[in-house]
Amino acid sequence: MDKFSTRFITTEKMPLVVEPVKKNIQFNEFLDLISTYNDSLKKNLLKYGAILFRNFPVSDENDFSSVIKGFGAGKFVDYIGGDSPRNKIKDGVYTSTEAPPSVKIPLHNELSFVKYHPKHIYFYCHVPPQSNGETIIADSRKVFNSVDDRVKKRFMDKGLKYVSCYYYKSNVMQFINNLQRCHKSWIDVFETHDKDEVEKKCREHEFDFKWNQNDWLQISQTRPAAMHHPSLNEMVWFNQAHLYDFNPRLLGLWKYVGAKLFYIRKHMRLHEVYFADGSPIPREDLYHVLDVLDANTIYFPWQKGDVLILDNVLAMHGRATFKGKRRILTAMTD
Repeated sequence: MDKFSTRFITTEKMPLVVEPVKKNIQFNEFLDLISTYNDSLKKNLLKYGAILFRNFPVSDENDFSSVIKGFGAGKFVDYIGGDSPRNKIKDGVYTSTEAPPSVKIPLHNELSFVKYHPKHIYFYCHVPPQSNGETIIADSRKVFNSVDDRVKKRFMDKGLKYVSCYYYKSNVMQFINNLQRCHKSWIDVFETHDKDEVEKKCREHEFDFKWNQNDWLQISQTRPAAMHHPSLNEMVWFNQAHLYDFNPRLLGLWKYVGAKLFYIRKHMRLHEVYFADGSPIPREDLYHVLDVLDANTIYFPWQKGDVLILDNVLAMHGRATFKGKRRILTAMTD
């Protein structure tokens, strides 16, 4: 790749940073380079799990979309079934999580709780955060190898069941979301007002579903806790059990107490997770997983115009807390 220079900005050699050799490169030249060196770039993505394009002239969501199309790793995937608060900017492009800046988003693989998860996820930095606000990443292979063998065996032998509940129209829920976006309606989750269309999408994605009182929707999926990467003979930790269990460590004590009181009615609970047989997951197991994720977290600062590409199976991602403005866009491909 003689038109690119490569380096690492972390001791973990993740992500691989790709920069232009030519100064003042034009955007069309960047797209041409992606096309010319596409095979090499994809091999490096499979090797390192993450590529960061830096110092290229990417200026808005349209450029971001063009980079993704030029990379050619699949078609855009809508954020169907996901419940992180975000806004759709254009076809396939969303804001990254709109969770409050004070909330840390732990590492995870995007939509790892659904069968047809995206193969790649992309991020674009339009406005870098004033302080912190990194999109943290980790190697899913190292996470898998770092999990205690007894915990790993329990998770892999039993599998996981994820349960989510979403409202239709609720003044109470709307009031809560006006204070802090935290619980999406099924209209937002499925991007439609049509119940028949919701049921169709549930069947397409192989979600179990049922309608509860006041048109609340409950969906659930049973998934493995780990998997082989489809192109590599390597195991990866691939689940979001630690995000589906509302606990004091994840939420903080007072938010946890508030959530327990607010979600006392079972059909309203945003998230729950069990082993696939319905038995509870020991909280100490989930806390151990959070410890492993913290120990494997990789930080690097955003720069305006950065585009980060992750193999969504090899690489986990999350978000650090931050101050000031921050605008990171995201997209996924199948």
